[in-house]
Amino acid sequence: MLAPDASAVEVDDGDERVEVTPTIRRLRVVRAILWALVAIMTVAWIYYGGGLESVTNLTGPASPPNAADVGQRAPELRLPLAGGGQVSLDQYRGKVVLVNFWATWCGPCRAEMPVFERAHQTHGPQGLVVLGVDVQEREAPVLAFMREVGATFPSAIDSTGEAARVWRATGLPMTFLIDRQGIVRDVRVGPFTDEMLDERLGRLLRS
Repeated sequence: MLAPDASAVEVDDGDERVEVTPTIRRLRVVRAILWALVAIMTVAWIYYGGGLESVTNLTGPASPPNAADVGQRAPELRLPLAGGGQVSLDQYRGKVVLVNFWATWCGPCRAEMPVFERAHQTHGPQGLVVLGVDVQEREAPVLAFMREVGATFPSAIDSTGEAARVWRATGLPMTFLIDRQGIVRDVRVGPFTDEMLDERLGRLLRS
C-alpha cells in the first residue's frame, strides 16, 4: 500500500474533501499566469494596437466605401473657411481641385505651402482651385500660419477631424487631386515638390 503524499493538502470542497497535490498547485499557478498574460495583451492591444478603434468601428459609423479612393467620386466636403464663410466642394465642379489636409505643427506641411501657393498663382487662370483643410485646430493659429507662409489660397478648418476621417487622410500632409468631373485622380501622403505637382496637374488641366 502506497503512503500518502506528505506534501498534499486536503481542501474541503462542499461535502467532499479534495486532495491538492503539488502538481495541481503548480497547474493552478500556471493557469493564473496565463490569464494574467491574456489580460495584459488585451489591454496593450486596446490602447496601443488600435484595438479600441477596431471595436468601435464595428458598431460606429463606417467610412464611406468610396472615401477619396482614386477613380471614385470625391466625398462631400462642406466646412467653415478660416477668416469666415463656408466652402463646399460642389461649388468647384468643372474645375480641377487640389485638396490638401494639413496642420500648423506639421513640418512637411509648412515646407510644401509655397509649392501650393505657386500652383495657385500659376494655374488658377487655367481652372485650378487649391483648397487647404486644417485638421483640428483653432482659427486664430491657422490664419497666423497662412499669413506667415504667404498662402493666399483658401483653407477650411476641420475642427472635429470628421472630414479627415471620411476622406481617410491617414497622415499629414495628404493631398487629393480631383478632376473637373469630381473624380479623385491622384492621392499623395507627404509633401509635393514643384516638379512633381506640375507634372500631375498638367494632365488634369489639359483634360
